[in-house]
Amino acid sequence: MSGEHASINKAPRRVRSLKSRRDTLAAYMLLSPSALIIGVFGIFPLFFTVYVSLFRWRLARGRFTGVGNFISLFGANPLALVAVCAAVGGAVLAVFLFRHRSSQQRARGVFGGILLALSLAGFAAALPALAAQGDKDVFDALRVTVWYCVCTVPVQLVAGLLLALLLSRPLRGRQAFRVISLMPYIAPTVATAAIFELLFSLRPDSFANQVLRLVGISPLQWLQEPKGVFALIFGGAAQTGATGVIPAYWAAWAQGPSLALIAIVFYSWWVFVGYYALIYINGLAAIPRQLYEAAQMDGAGKLRSLFSITLPLLSPTTYFLTLLGVIGTFKAFTQLYVLRNPAVGSAVDPISVSIFFTAFRKGNMGYAAAVSLLLFVIVLGLTVAQQRTTGSRVSYGD
Repeated sequence: MSGEHASINKAPRRVRSLKSRRDTLAAYMLLSPSALIIGVFGIFPLFFTVYVSLFRWRLARGRFTGVGNFISLFGANPLALVAVCAAVGGAVLAVFLFRHRSSQQRARGVFGGILLALSLAGFAAALPALAAQGDKDVFDALRVTVWYCVCTVPVQLVAGLLLALLLSRPLRGRQAFRVISLMPYIAPTVATAAIFELLFSLRPDSFANQVLRLVGISPLQWLQEPKGVFALIFGGAAQTGATGVIPAYWAAWAQGPSLALIAIVFYSWWVFVGYYALIYINGLAAIPRQLYEAAQMDGAGKLRSLFSITLPLLSPTTYFLTLLGVIGTFKAFTQLYVLRNPAVGSAVDPISVSIFFTAFRKGNMGYAAAVSLLLFVIVLGLTVAQQRTTGSRVSYGD
């Protein structure tokens, strides 16, 4: 009897095991097309880029250089690079200590504050040294990229949210306004950039200069002005460069983004604010109306409901758009390449355009691959840092 009972129990196990293997095989078969696409167009190019960066690669593979391209990028002395990496690591550790301290661990918080201050000071001292011995063009392109990201993402988030709040109200013709706000995003970049180039022309009768004339400001060169906006506004005060107090690297930062880059930033606002608003509208539609009704019954006004209900429940959308915006601005190419003017030189060239010129104008594929890996590491680091710092604060309304 015991043997028959054991054989009866084994039969359902075999059936479950067979069904589990079939389900696993079906899952892998369904995932295989996506995995193949990711492998061919995502993972393989990354490893091939690492391979190309180890050679002097022109039209064809040349001699093996090892880390030679990276030495050209960062300089032969590794101390400055190690110091920058150590400063970044110290700042990450300091933020970790702050985030994971309890109310009784005041000493841990004090140590984290001291470590963060020392890390920032070390970064401010080591980065100019690294830029001085490394490739000046790449570090200038990194500065342009950071300015472009800082000037676009926050404004697009705020403007997109305000436009979404406006278009979510029961207004007549709001569907038409939603379509109109999205048209710059879906329109061809080359066509819209050509129109925008006319609007921000250096001619005195261009639209932008006519607007400035109404407020008593002289016409500007816009897309052909390589000077920083702070230098244009404050004159020589922003150009008190490397006089022994401020290194030349940080003096260039103090001049701000070029006016030509600011004109391209205006274009990016015009294109992407409607897209951000559309995503925010979908996020607003997912918030239950009962929450606003309950808050209104408790005496909460519209402003209190905005900060207590809308913004917390929109945090997943904001997190997604912030992550998308930071990655997108660091990889941005099309609008910057189309709107750039040779007269401004590298004042509007981010690192993506610099990589393109290095690869296809200078024909140095190996060095372009090395710079591409630098961009990959920076974007990956920013993504992980943003996920660690703001991802845990996202509220999904559970």
